[in-house]
Amino acid sequence: MSDVIESLASKYGLYLCVECGKCVAICPMGEIYTHVSYEISPRGIIERILLDPEIPEDDCLWFCLTCDLCTNLCPAGVRFRDFVEVARQVAIKNGITEYSSFCDGCGTYLYPEHILGYLKQELGETAEELLTLCPRCRRYDFGEKLKAQIPGKRKVGSLEVETGDSR
Repeated sequence: MSDVIESLASKYGLYLCVECGKCVAICPMGEIYTHVSYEISPRGIIERILLDPEIPEDDCLWFCLTCDLCTNLCPAGVRFRDFVEVARQVAIKNGITEYSSFCDGCGTYLYPEHILGYLKQELGETAEELLTLCPRCRRYDFGEKLKAQIPGKRKVGSLEVETGDSR
């Protein structure tokens, strides 16, 4: 596993970090999460990965909002957001799924649980249906709801049957 992480660290420029702190200064996590610490900051995660090239089994990778502000501001060209997105996929493939939310329809990865919790808090429970389905399943679900509203048709099992009610 450390070979994979070292390869990702090299590919996304983590070894180029000059520890200037610009990524920490621009990161909007402090505005969203009440308990932001150095360990979950971009700089803290880079330092951790370089010292111990393993996928962290705790939740430090899952706070990043993947907004790309740190990447855009980095004078050394570290592509932190890209690293986090790929590292999350590696974590999921290795069974670290407790910090992730998945589509209720098809099971694909959506976003971190921390972000889901924040969005539910800000948008309310009425938005839960939107937050728990991927875009493909949302479109399918919406299409099914529209079909159910068509006058003169009703669904029997998986078949649509004309009812003679043509309103």
